[in-house]
Amino acid sequence: MNVLRKIRKIIDTVNHWVGTVAKFTLIAILFCLSFEVIARYLFNSPTIWAMDMSLQFLCALGALGGAYALLYNQHVRVDVFWGSWSDKKRAVVDLCTSVLFFIYMCFMVYQTIIMAQDSWTFQERMASVFAPPLYYVKTLIPIGAILLLLQGIAKLIHDIMVLVTGQSEDMRYID
Repeated sequence: MNVLRKIRKIIDTVNHWVGTVAKFTLIAILFCLSFEVIARYLFNSPTIWAMDMSLQFLCALGALGGAYALLYNQHVRVDVFWGSWSDKKRAVVDLCTSVLFFIYMCFMVYQTIIMAQDSWTFQERMASVFAPPLYYVKTLIPIGAILLLLQGIAKLIHDIMVLVTGQSEDMRYID
């Protein structure tokens, strides 16, 4: 059980820090869009790069933020029954539905790796005047999918530990 706990802690810690760093893309998005608004409306001199860069930062945030959201249980869920269930019942339901999660995530990882490889092969660029490269940001998508898959494994370990011990551990050990 200690080995599983250590694996879970490593995955949780990595995803905590990746998500924490990814949050800073919000500042980059804010800068790009604020710069564009000021340049466009105060100086009548719009940029060709601000929207493209903010979209790429948003893609990076979405790709890298999924595992962080799963770590802190922030994904959308229907709480009609969930809130009244015990920790063990939640773990059983999560274990049953995790099969679908893992099938979907394995397919997603595979497909996004192919997409990223194709983007690098063709040196894909955005279809805009600025035309920044897309292959860098498309590489973040399979990385994010892999991190989400790993976080699913950590959640699976957590659910197994809940069934064995009867106690749910929170994420307090991540500082």
